[in-house]
Amino acid sequence: MYSTSESVDCYYTPNEFFSWPRESNLALLSANWIEIDLNDKCDPYDVRRTEAKIVPEVFNRLKLSKLPPPTGYVLSGSGGIHLYWIYNPVDAVAINKLIWQQIAKSLIESFGTSDSFWHIDLMATKRISGFLRVPGSVHSRTGLHARYFGSGTKYTFDELLMCLDLCHLRKNIERTQLEFKTSLASSPRNKIVKQPKQPGHQRYGHSIKEWWLKCINSIQNHFYKQGGVPKGKRDKTAFILFVAFQHLNKNTAFEKLTKINDELIGLSVEELVSLTRTAKTTHYKYRKVTLADYLEDLFGYCPEYLNIKSKVKLSSDEIKARQKKAATDTAIKKRSNSQQLVKKAVKKITKETGNRPTQQAVALFTNLSLRTVKRYWII
Repeated sequence: MYSTSESVDCYYTPNEFFSWPRESNLALLSANWIEIDLNDKCDPYDVRRTEAKIVPEVFNRLKLSKLPPPTGYVLSGSGGIHLYWIYNPVDAVAINKLIWQQIAKSLIESFGTSDSFWHIDLMATKRISGFLRVPGSVHSRTGLHARYFGSGTKYTFDELLMCLDLCHLRKNIERTQLEFKTSLASSPRNKIVKQPKQPGHQRYGHSIKEWWLKCINSIQNHFYKQGGVPKGKRDKTAFILFVAFQHLNKNTAFEKLTKINDELIGLSVEELVSLTRTAKTTHYKYRKVTLADYLEDLFGYCPEYLNIKSKVKLSSDEIKARQKKAATDTAIKKRSNSQQLVKKAVKKITKETGNRPTQQAVALFTNLSLRTVKRYWII
């Protein structure tokens, strides 16, 4: 059952952006959400029956978790449900983005995991620039419309924090940032000593291919230990493996995916073809933080090689000191190069002519100014 409507598979970003929807372009924060998917794909004829079953389960879980009521929810057209907590827009400054991430984490932890036929899509719920299905658009696989139901409270940002008992977050973040800046300013500028590489561990360089190879190995090792990919994670596992194989070799990507599918995943060939259709024509480039979220959703933890170290913000004094050192080093190097150039020119001209050259001759030979040649002239 496939729809031919023009409004098929339309997505939007609940938060607002200056341009292309990525975190660096965030302008305003308008909502948090929880995306809930089915463990197994639902037959199009069973979607409405499944929705009638999942809605009371989800809202009963909301009641037990004591989360504030959502502003509304969307039935996606495939059996899944998206819960929205909408608030008056706030500027997407750094501290508000950190708070948004903590709200998403609190919603997930309070809601809890499910032993039923559905689960929270952790990556979609935690992605501040995530895409969600537009209410009124058509799901291409089932041919059904995504429907919005909303009559709940529209919050302010601070009201939602209060309802989630997170009012302390802003002060805590500000205090932590202040303490960090203070400790950075007062700490001695010790030279960083590089630790020697530990033997016995495979080292992956900065090559894109080596980075994706590490991703493939991590996925395989994780699910080999589990005895296979569990239901609800098969589509995502197959997709990210295909993207990784595409980065290594486009000609053999599907063949390698098929082999791993037979051993670990267990999807049909038709499902693999459908899953990889867009990846065959689109070159997906994942940022490190995006892939970290993706694999954390699959594994339940973030692989060590993707743990992102927070950047240390330098004090103004440290910045000035580094700029001064860079300028001094550049001047020394330039002076040394000019001196060597004059010395070699004098030696070469003397050897070729048998006479010591004049300063003007050396200046013409080296394309240096006469003043520079005089500065480094060797008597």
